[in-house]
Amino acid sequence: MLATLVPLFYEDMSVASYCLYAQKENLFENPHLLGAGKYDGAGSIVGIEVFDSISEDDLADNCNIIIPINNISLFANIETQLTGFDGRIMLLVDQSIRPEESYNKRLQDLKSKGFKLALKDLPVDKIEEYKFMLNDFDLLLVNAESGNVVEQAKTFRKAVPKIDLCAENLHNKDEFNSAKDSGLFRIFEGTFYRVPINEQDTEVTPIKINYMKLMTVINQTDFDLEDVANVIGQDPALSIELLKIANKLTLNSNIRSINQATALLGQKEIRRWLNATLFNGLAAGKPNEITRLSLIRARFAENLAPLFDYAMRKDELFLMGLFSLLNLILDMPMDKALDQVGVSAEIKKALVSDDGIFSPQLEFLLSYEAGDWQEVSRLMVLHDIEMHDVYDAYVESLKWYGNMFA
Repeated sequence: MLATLVPLFYEDMSVASYCLYAQKENLFENPHLLGAGKYDGAGSIVGIEVFDSISEDDLADNCNIIIPINNISLFANIETQLTGFDGRIMLLVDQSIRPEESYNKRLQDLKSKGFKLALKDLPVDKIEEYKFMLNDFDLLLVNAESGNVVEQAKTFRKAVPKIDLCAENLHNKDEFNSAKDSGLFRIFEGTFYRVPINEQDTEVTPIKINYMKLMTVINQTDFDLEDVANVIGQDPALSIELLKIANKLTLNSNIRSINQATALLGQKEIRRWLNATLFNGLAAGKPNEITRLSLIRARFAENLAPLFDYAMRKDELFLMGLFSLLNLILDMPMDKALDQVGVSAEIKKALVSDDGIFSPQLEFLLSYEAGDWQEVSRLMVLHDIEMHDVYDAYVESLKWYGNMFA
C-alpha cells in the first residue's frame, strides 16, 4: 500500500486539514487499476492504516482529516473503520455518489454520527442536481483545473450560500492570491505554498547562517559535542534556552556552563532540542507546514536511502530532504540558499538542477508526497523497490516527526 497526507490551508497559511491519498497496489504491476484506481479496495477505505501508526500529535492541532470514499465504501462499515480523531473526520465524495435518495440517506446517517462531509469534482452545470443533498455538506472543493476558480465559486455560492468553499489545485502564488482576494474561499489546496523562488535575492541574517551551519553538524550520525557547545556559546538566546532545558531535564543539578549542559544531555537530546529550536527560529514567519514538510522529507529521504542503494550516504540524503525547501525559508533562489550552508556537490545538483546520483530519489520523494501513484509505481518498478518498504519508510518518518517535535 501507498499513502500520503496532503495539507489544505486557511488563508493565514495555518493547516486546516490533511487529505489522505492512498493506493493499494502498484499501478504498473496492476495496469487495470489505472482506469479505476479510485475503487481500489472496494468496501475498505484504502490507506486508513496510516492512522494506526501515527497519533493526533503528529498532525496540526485541531485540523480535519479528509478521507476520500466512493459509492462502494460509502455503504461499508465506515463507523468501525474510522475511529479516533473525534469530530475531525471529513468524508470526501465525488460524482460516483449520485444525487439519489439512497446515497443521501446514508450521508445523512453518517452526518448524524459526527462525520463531516465534503464534495469534489462537481461541474458547475450539475449544481442544481446535487443541491438537495448539499445542505448536509460542510465543504465543496472547487477545482482550478476545471476553469476560472473564482467564476466557478460565484456560481456555487449563489446555489449553496452556506457551504464552505475550497479552491484546489492552485499551483502558483498568483492563483492563490486571486482566490484569497475574492473572499469566496475559506480553504486552499495546491502546491502554491512551496513554489520555488527564482529571482528574489534576500540578504540572510548572520543568526540564520549560524543556525543552518549548526544544523548540518547535529544531523550527522556522530558529532562532536564540544564543537556544538562552541557554536551555541556564540548565541546568547540559544545559550539561555539550552541552560533552561538542561536544568529542567536533569534532576538535582545546577548547570552553569554550555559545555556542562551539552555533556549531560548527550547527542540524542541535543539533536532533538536543537532541531526543533533552530528550525522553528529559521522558519519564523513562514507557514508551519513548510517546517513540518522539510523535516518529514529529511527523514523519509534518509529511510529510503537503502532502497536506492545509498545506505552509506543516508546522512547526505537527510540533508537533501531537510534543505529541499530552503529557498522558501531563506527567500532566495535555491543555488544561493545552498551556498549559505555549504552542502555536498551531489545535494546541490539534485536540488538546483535535478541532476546527479540523488536526483532519482528526490523525484521519488516529491512524487510520493504529491500522491502521484502512477509515477511512484513506475519508479518502484524501475528501481526494484517493494511497496511495503516505501510505506514503512514514510510512516516511520511521520512517527519520527511526532516523537521529535510534537
